[in-house]
Amino acid sequence: MMLLMKEKFRHQSGQVGVAILLTMTVLLTMGLSIASRSTEDLFLSEQQSESARVFNAAEAGVEDALAANFDFEGQSRTGSVTGISDTTVDYSVTKQNVLETRLFEGVTVKVDVDDSLNESGLTSNRNILLEWSKETNCSTQDPASLIISVFYNDAGTVRARYYAYGACDRSDGFTLGSSGTGGYYRQVTLPLQTGDLFVRVKTVYNDTHIRVSGVGWTLPVQAYNIRSEAKNVLGNETRAVEVNKTLDAAPSVMDYALFSGTTIVK
Repeated sequence: MMLLMKEKFRHQSGQVGVAILLTMTVLLTMGLSIASRSTEDLFLSEQQSESARVFNAAEAGVEDALAANFDFEGQSRTGSVTGISDTTVDYSVTKQNVLETRLFEGVTVKVDVDDSLNESGLTSNRNILLEWSKETNCSTQDPASLIISVFYNDAGTVRARYYAYGACDRSDGFTLGSSGTGGYYRQVTLPLQTGDLFVRVKTVYNDTHIRVSGVGWTLPVQAYNIRSEAKNVLGNETRAVEVNKTLDAAPSVMDYALFSGTTIVK
């Protein structure tokens, strides 16, 4: 009887050892998993923090470029930002002779057409091509229309003439634009005249993408492309920011204002 009990206890102790071993294995696996997850989370957190720091450095390059003088010789110039720890920041500013941007409804953009310096070699027959709207369905997408003001010098007096072009037939008196190309729904060729200084384009009914270029001649500078790139010299983080700066223009409310170089007599 005593031998049977001892044999039974030996079998039970073996089972307890196996159970303890399995329990320790499970606990060790859980511990390693938690440690691995914690290490991974720490790495991702540090990576995100470093990525944000490098991105902010790239934005600093854009701010530095915007604060500089844009009246520079040549087609482009470069610069850099110093003093940022373990990070190099280089940026470039490139002149754009074609205006391509997105306009919010009611916002006006300025297009410089003054060729008084004869930079294009033309004195007459200057036209500009306006292409607009990536929306193509008048029933469901409501593509935008354009109101265009052309300011010109009339023997020392600045005057304006106006055009209105629609993407859809809304029976509002707007001239319907032609079918566009290159991803744009509508386009129109606007004839310029001697003495024309600049054009103001406003979008109505909706926001719109717009592209303005010269027809048979090169427009004066319309915008500046700014690209800033920041690199962490101790790691592999690289971030770039690219923006376009259009020409300075009076706010849209000025389209409804009367301007006079002298006293206005009622």
